[in-house]
Amino acid sequence: MLIFDFDQTLVDTSPVEALRVARRWKDVMARAPDLKVYDGVNELLGELQARGQKLAIVTKSPDMVPRAFIRAHRWPIDIVVGYHQVRKRKPDPEGLLLAMSQAKETPNSCVHLGDQPEDTEASRAAGMFAIGTAWGVNDPTGLEASKPDAIFKTVAECRAFLLEKFGR
Repeated sequence: MLIFDFDQTLVDTSPVEALRVARRWKDVMARAPDLKVYDGVNELLGELQARGQKLAIVTKSPDMVPRAFIRAHRWPIDIVVGYHQVRKRKPDPEGLLLAMSQAKETPNSCVHLGDQPEDTEASRAAGMFAIGTAWGVNDPTGLEASKPDAIFKTVAECRAFLLEKFGR
């Protein structure tokens, strides 16, 4: 199973970062149609699903935000764990473990992709393979220092790796 972070991994949410920090979710949702899905993400998700991979999103945002993108872009993602589904947020692994449990998977069959050092830390705590997604990060120094198992600067590089390693 592949578990994706949402913000700055699948979607460029930087234009609404101040609203997210202020927890103005109604305003975030109003701006959601204007947010950009990173080039290649829609195709990647479709290819992985076509190859039999289970896909999930675990985010520090409320689940309504990624669910709006799942509907709008017809992403093949059934499991979404957001802010309100957990007591402890990343870097705690609770969200990853919940998604894994819902999919009836084990840590050695799961991969977590995220753009922050907290994502790598959560992956490690959950016993999962950690992929750093640097394409949405202005300064990848912190992500690199967290030493994910693999790190990619573009969706295309990540896609090639995922389809080779986890495409079944």
